[in-house]
Formats: sequence, structure tokens, C-alpha cells
Amino acid sequence: MSLLVSAGKGALTRTSLPCTIPSVTVLAETRRYASRRRAKARKEQKTASVQRDASGNPIYAKKDRTPPLFTALPVAQLTEPVFETDKRPDVKFPSFPAEAITKENIGKVMEFSSSKDAVAKFGLPKKVWKDFKLLNKPYTVVRGATVDIVDALTKASESPSKDSRLALSGTSGSGKSYVLFQAVDWAVANGWLVLYLPRAVNFVNSTTTYTYDPRTQTFLQPEAAYQTLHRAREANKGILENIKASSALAADGVKPISAGTVLYDAMNVTREEVASAPVILDWVMSELEVQTDYPVLLAIDDFQALFNRTSYRDPHFKPIASYHLSMPRLLLSYASGRRSFARGAVVGSLTSSDPQFPITPELDSSLDLASYNENDAPKLTMPWPYVQHSRFLSEYAGGLVNIRVPRQLSMDEAGAVYEIWMEHRFMSSKAHDELFMSKYVESGGNARDFVWKGLLGTLQT
Repeated sequence: MSLLVSAGKGALTRTSLPCTIPSVTVLAETRRYASRRRAKARKEQKTASVQRDASGNPIYAKKDRTPPLFTALPVAQLTEPVFETDKRPDVKFPSFPAEAITKENIGKVMEFSSSKDAVAKFGLPKKVWKDFKLLNKPYTVVRGATVDIVDALTKASESPSKDSRLALSGTSGSGKSYVLFQAVDWAVANGWLVLYLPRAVNFVNSTTTYTYDPRTQTFLQPEAAYQTLHRAREANKGILENIKASSALAADGVKPISAGTVLYDAMNVTREEVASAPVILDWVMSELEVQTDYPVLLAIDDFQALFNRTSYRDPHFKPIASYHLSMPRLLLSYASGRRSFARGAVVGSLTSSDPQFPITPELDSSLDLASYNENDAPKLTMPWPYVQHSRFLSEYAGGLVNIRVPRQLSMDEAGAVYEIWMEHRFMSSKAHDELFMSKYVESGGNARDFVWKGLLGTLQT
């Protein structure tokens, strides 16, 4: 730095002076929430990590599957003397033969005869599976509804299935799934060809793949059809080996099947042929319609789910109607009588405890469910005029016959249920009449509450 200084007589001289420039520190903004780049990256990472289903609900990672609340441990793990493994009771009850389903045997405990063979290959409803997991053998109690459904199946064995389309209704926990399972077990023991679908809700809750078929203008469900074919083939092996195809199958993308082929061999679909399973299943059902050697029972649990709006979405993200999906459409065609077996029946069980797939107004009107109050006593009601009904679903529900499962267990039936769990020592206190009556009154006679909240509730502290 230089300055001009006067040196006399007006002369100016330039003088150099030392100059010190102060250092300047630039403070950069380091607040994380003010960084747009970091906020954007964090948002993208959060959005990418959350996967959503067709309904827009987040899909979380599956947790380790935990066993039910009550699970019997194997004897090998109970080494302490306090467990008294040597004193475990040897529970024995009579089997479940066809001739035993009479009014005289209502309220008696029996063992399922074929549940370990054919019926077990179809699977079980979740609540029934939990009960059987605790017991050493699957047991049941003959009820009045059991006699009614067996009498209806006996009459239907020689008539078309369109004349025997039944629906089991009742309050939650009344035992509808058990009555349906009793009918399935009875049919298997009497030589029926049985198609049992214990969890029909899986056909509409978007748990399996689906593809659009321009030929039928519907959505096919190859994985669901494949599982249905496989289970029906293994459960009815002895019967299907005696049935030969009356017509041939020739379709694009499907291996040709000639007339005279044994159905058991024709239903052998490999994993590489899953895409052709819906076409083969429809053809097999057509063959079962024309054969007259064996009566056919189509048993459907979660029957009301087929009449609900599904969780599947079309390319425009609109919900797909159940009758536009291959599996529900196939089942509804038999439930409505549009398709019929030469001999047999169609039986469905309504689930009233599923909030996602409740009983629809079409089923309510067809089965006249509104005419029963909470105590199952008939009452006079008028249909609500402002509830929208689907014309298509009303046609599918038309002609169904309602079989009402009582809300309460009778004293004889409750005593038989009490005997099953008492013999298996599933109660912490000693069995006596006061305990039985107290749990029966607490549950209001409801079958599920009587067992899980009443008898098994004594194990909770």
C-alpha cells in the first residue's frame, strides 16, 4: 500500500507502508433440515423401502410365525416329573360313521373317520386347525345342524346339484365351519367325489397371481387353479382313476388331452404348466358334470367372500368384480345353478367375522338373514329400500337354501364339548358341574367362546 506525502515546495513523494489484510472466515450453512438435497434423498429412500399392495396398503416384512396361544409340547421335551407324562390319558371316542348321524346321537362325541387322509389334503379353516392342533385326534360333536345337512346330502345324492344348493348361516363362533367339515367327512366316507375349499377368501384377497385373458375377457388365476387341481387330484385319487374323459381338450397353449384319458392322469399339471391350469380345471369340472357314477360335493368355506368386491385391481386400478375372476366365477356358476353336476350338491359356509369381506346385501336378501334377531328367533322385517344391490350378484345368490346353525350349544352338545377338553386335561382346575355351568353362562352358549374364552381361559393367569 502506498501513500502520497508532501516533501516541501509542493512536491509530492510516494511512500510505501506495510499493509495487513485481515483474514475472513466464510461460514457455510450446515443445518441438516435446511439441506434440500439431503431431504430429497431421504424422502426417496423412504419411499423406495415401502412396498404397497393393490389396495395401496403398505406391505411389511413377514415376521416369524408364532404358534397358537396353547400348544401341546411333545413328551420328549417334558422330562421333569411335574409334567406327569406317564399319566397322560388315552382318550378314545367312537368313529364318525354315516349310520351314526341320527337324531338319537345328537350331543355325542365322535372321531372323524377320514380327516387324516382325503380331507386333510384339502386343508382346514384356520380356527378349526387350531383346535385340532391341541387334540391328539380330531374330534367332533354331532349337532342338530349336522343331522340336517346330512339328510339334505342323502337326498341330493341322486339328483342334480342345481336342486341342492345350500348355505350354512349363523352368528360368529356358532360352529358353521365344523358343520361343513362334518358334511365333507361324511361325504368322503360314503364314496362321494369331494371338492373342499376351506379358505375361499384366498381367491379374492389378491394373494395369488392373475392375468387377463382376451379370449374370455376375464382374469385368470393360474396359481389358485393349480393348487385346486393338485389337492382335488390327491384327495380323490381312488375315484378319479375310475373316471375317463368323455371329450377331448384342445386349446391354445395347453397340452392336448384326448377322449378316454383317465381324469387322474389328465389332472397331473406340472409347475411348468401352471399357466394352463385354469383351462384344465374348467375342462375337468365339465367332465365331472356329465359323469353319473359318483355324486359330487362342492364345499366352500368363506362363501360370502365370493360376493364381495375383490382386492384385485385392473390396469386402471379399479377393483375387479368377483365374477370377472376365473376361480370365483367358476364357483359362483355352480352356486347359482348355471352349471350343475348330474349328481351332487353345493354347500357353502358363511363367515360373519371377517370385516374385509362381510355378508353382502345380495346374500342377506336371498337367504332372508335379516329375519333373525340376535337370539336366532324369527322376526318380521321389511327390506331396506335404499341399499344398492348388484343385479349380477343377486342372480348368483338366487335359489340358495339357508340352513341355520343355532347360536347356542344345547346342554347336551355343550356337555359333549366339555367332555373332550376335560379328557385331554386342558383345564387348570378340577372338572365339576359348577365350572361347566359358569363357563356355559359366561359364553352365552357360543361354541367358540365356550372353548377358547371359557375352558382354555382357565389356563391363563
